[in-house]
Amino acid sequence: MSIAWATVVIVVLLLPGFAFFWGLYSPNQVTREVSPASPLAQLAGVVVISFLVHACAYFVINTRLCVGPGLLAAMPCVDFDEFSALLRIEAFTLPGTPPRLFRSMLDSYAGWILAYFAATGAVTGLLGFAAGKLIENGYLSGFTRHRYLFVLERGRKKKRAELVRAHVLSRTQNLNNVIFYDGILQDFFAKADGTISYVVLHDARTSTIEITSSGTLHSDTSIPLDIRGESFGTQPLLVITSENIANVYFEPLNEVRIESGDDTDALDRAIDELEQTSARTAGNR
Repeated sequence: MSIAWATVVIVVLLLPGFAFFWGLYSPNQVTREVSPASPLAQLAGVVVISFLVHACAYFVINTRLCVGPGLLAAMPCVDFDEFSALLRIEAFTLPGTPPRLFRSMLDSYAGWILAYFAATGAVTGLLGFAAGKLIENGYLSGFTRHRYLFVLERGRKKKRAELVRAHVLSRTQNLNNVIFYDGILQDFFAKADGTISYVVLHDARTSTIEITSSGTLHSDTSIPLDIRGESFGTQPLLVITSENIANVYFEPLNEVRIESGDDTDALDRAIDELEQTSARTAGNR
C-alpha cells in the first residue's frame, strides 16, 4: 500500500512535465500512435521540467506569496518536513493508531494543493504550447525531428504560404497497373516516427501507372474524382490512409499572397474557374 501511494505521489509531482509535452505536441499534426524515438529521453525531460517548475514555485511561494500582505496572505508556505512524510513508508498509520501529521496536513491544505497543481500544470502546458508554435513557425528548427511536416503544416494553415499538391502512389493494383492519385493537400496527419498516417485531398484526380521490365508508363489521361461535387456546391474530399499509401510526392506550388478580403475572393473565383474548366475538359474526353 505504501509503495503504491508513493508511486502515485511521484506521478502527481511529474504532472507539470507531462503538461509541458502535451502542450508541445498539441499544435502539430503528429499523433501519439507510436512511442517516441527515445522514451527515456522524454521521461528525463519530464523529470527535469517538473523539478525546475517545483523549484521556481517553491522560491516564489516561500519568499514572496506566503510572507507578503494582500489577498494571498493566507497562503501557507511549503514545508518539506511535512511533504516528505507523504513518501515515507512509516508515514502511514495502521488501524487503531493515532493519525500522523501528514493526514491533518492533507485535510487542512487540500484546496491549496489542488490549486497549486492546477496552476503549475496550466502554466507549463501553455509554455509547451508556445514552444510548439515557435517550432511550427521555424524559430526553433533545431528541435524538429521531421522538418517536412512543418512545411506541409504551414501550407495547410497559413494564408501567406505555398499550396501543396500531393502525388500519391497507392497500393491498389491489378497485374502491372497501379492506381495513382494527385490533388491539392487539404489536411494530413503523421505518426510520431514521421510517416504519413493519412492525407486529405481536394480537386483530386486518379490515373494509372504501368510497371514493366523496361520501366514505368503513366497513363495519358487522369479522371477527376470530384466532378459532380461542383454541381451541388460542395467540395468533395479524398481521404487516403497509410494502408493504401505506397509513396507520396509533395509538390509546393507558387506562393500565394493574401493581403485583403478582396484578394481572397478573387483567388477563390480563380480556383473555381480552373476546377470547372478541368472538369469540362475531362467530360469532353
